[in-house]
Amino acid sequence: MSRLLSIAFYTFREAIRNKILYSIVFFAVVLMFIAVVLGEASLHQDARILRNLGLTSTSIFANLIGLFLGVTLVYQELERKTIYNVLSKPLPRPLYFFGKFLGIALTLAVQLVVMAATLLIAMALRGDPMSLELAYAFWLIFVESLLIIAFALLFSSFSTPYVSGYLTLGVWLVGRLIQELASVAPRLDDEWVRQLVQFFVLVCPDLSLFNLQTQLSNQVVVPLSYVLHASLYGLGYASLALIAGAALFNRRDFI
Repeated sequence: MSRLLSIAFYTFREAIRNKILYSIVFFAVVLMFIAVVLGEASLHQDARILRNLGLTSTSIFANLIGLFLGVTLVYQELERKTIYNVLSKPLPRPLYFFGKFLGIALTLAVQLVVMAATLLIAMALRGDPMSLELAYAFWLIFVESLLIIAFALLFSSFSTPYVSGYLTLGVWLVGRLIQELASVAPRLDDEWVRQLVQFFVLVCPDLSLFNLQTQLSNQVVVPLSYVLHASLYGLGYASLALIAGAALFNRRDFI
């Protein structure tokens, strides 16, 4: 356990040094304050616009952070050859792989706290108090981002950052559109295309489960059971991706 935590904190320090993270958070903060301006221009819809745009920007940038770190950190250590020093020690490769995931997850948690705090401050200035559903929304954004990190690490265990990035982005796009694809697939004329779409629908996670913006906009009460179901769904998918990634990473030849 101590070795796992050591790798996680080392990964956290390496991730924090990436200047791109600060630019991503900066743009997220700017977008949230743009939401305040748009709210001022709206007619009795300022709170809704602020919440929707703030949560959208938080979700997108959190996923971008997870994707970027997941596909680059291991590759950067390969480029600098520091990974050889780590793996030359009596350290199981899967332990190193899981430590990387925990370190990136910790980095993402810190970034999310910054973005969530910014949104909450902006909402407080508009007189819109935090609700339990908003806390649920932030949590599910975190779970979705953990899922993206897991897939990014899975793909980076056997491919280059560019390929891993495109594959992870593909999972994210299909996951966001999975319900629409599921409804369209039976109506496709081409048998091969229909089976391909159905395969992606079957394999890719349904990321729409982690989006609570519709419920927040319509002031719908979100039960805790739904949040627990979505959390277990996301963490279960992430666990499967991590186990597969660790197995591939364990068999990878670094020479």
